[in-house]
Formats: sequence, C-alpha cells, structure tokens
Amino acid sequence: MPDKILTIAGSDSLSGGGIQADLATFSEYGYFGLAVTTAIVTVTTKDFQVFPIAPHIIAEQLNSVLALDDIRAIKIGFLPTVASIEIVAEHLQHIKNIPIIVDPVMAFKETQIVDTHFLAKALTEKILPFATILTPNLKEAEILSGHDISDVNDMRNAAKEIFQLGPTYVVIKGGSQILGNQAVDVLYDGHQFSLFKQDKIVRSQPYHSGAGCSLSASLAANLGQNNVTVNLALSDAKDFVWQGIKHGVKLNDQFDFGNVWQGARRSL
Repeated sequence: MPDKILTIAGSDSLSGGGIQADLATFSEYGYFGLAVTTAIVTVTTKDFQVFPIAPHIIAEQLNSVLALDDIRAIKIGFLPTVASIEIVAEHLQHIKNIPIIVDPVMAFKETQIVDTHFLAKALTEKILPFATILTPNLKEAEILSGHDISDVNDMRNAAKEIFQLGPTYVVIKGGSQILGNQAVDVLYDGHQFSLFKQDKIVRSQPYHSGAGCSLSASLAANLGQNNVTVNLALSDAKDFVWQGIKHGVKLNDQFDFGNVWQGARRSL
C-alpha cells in the first residue's frame, strides 16, 4: 500500500507547476498524493491570471485531508492571499513530526503581477517557522532577505538572513540566473553551506516551467522516506528536475517556454 503525501498549492491549467506538478512528482516516487487547492492559475501566451480559492473552502479541504493520520510529508506552494496563509498556518500548528517543505511562491516566470509585500510579511510570520526546508528562488530570496543577489556569495549571505526567520534548512535556487556554465543551489543548515551544481541546459525554448514546484515536491517525497538526509534528498531532487527539464514538454510554438516532465527519469 502506498504512503500518503500532501501538497497545498495552486492549480496550473497547463500543468507546468502547482498541484499538477506536485502530484505527478509524488506518483514518480510511489506515493498516493493528496491535494489542497489554494488558487486556480490560468496561463496563455497573452495573459496570466490568478483566481484565489475562498478561505473557507481552503479550510474545509484542510479539515478533510488532515483527518488522515498517516501522511508522510507536506509540501506547501502558492498561498495567494494573507487569509490563505493564516488558515494554513492555523492547521500547521496541529502537525507533529512530519517534514514540511515550503516553496514560498511569490515570483513567477510568467509574470510579475503578484503583489509580494503583504504575502512576504505573512509568510515570514506565519509559515516559515514551520518549514523543515524553505526553497526560495533568487527573486524570492531577495524579497525575504532584503538583499540583492548576483552571485554565490550573495546567495550564502541571503541564506543566513533567511535562516533567522525560522526554517530548519534553507535552499536558495540559483537556477540559470547565476553567471557561469553551471546552475548552483545553496543549502544552509545554520552551521555550514553545501553547494549543489549541475550543467545548465541551454536551449531557445527552455522546458523549465514547474522546476521549482517539482524540486520541492521531490524533497518532500524523499524526506517522507525513512533515513534520507537533506543532502541526499536535495541531490536526488536536483537530478529529478534536471532530467525533467532536459526531456521536458513543449507546449506549442507560441509559448517561449515549456514544462518540466516529471516522468523523464523513469523513461530513460
């Protein structure tokens, strides 16, 4: 019988990220995935729209899934409003001894329309203290730390600042934005740094939509297993996503990006 694992995140109509990417990732690791939907996101070549789910509906979903007593890990993604953040935080207070991976989704590849000020404040106060691992991208790390990031040393300094906000581990995702031939992620545990490097995948139409969601979902899947260290979990998650980007899904010629394919590693 498969173990259960939960995602609390938005729904992506193109399945690039959100609960669709999370559930696909969970399945690849042999889990039975559960989901609480916080928003519906629609993406076209001309528009990006976010439709938050009403707070009382989020609460009812949480009441439903958290009535189960054998969830192995929780991944938290896009929480679109302060009210949704507060509701999730209220339910997290009752969760014990379960890894919680928080992807503080505030910066989208597709748009800059999301107002981050109030979200960042609420996430910092309400959610980050529950995080086993926090996985901001560079823009989100800049928002949370209050510092610009342009190189690996800046990533280290930001990780130190963000660690003070409460997570047990901080993973800052450099992705393709740091100069050089390799994508670099920085892991900080409050004492030491670990760097995780992979060759960048360069193509005119990158298949990277859903990379952050898939990484955090993979971390949750790994840590839901017994005796898996954070370093091993992150190493595996990075390989999982790298293969998903390399063998990703083209949407069509009108989009300038494609999706990560969570089944890529299995198909090799």
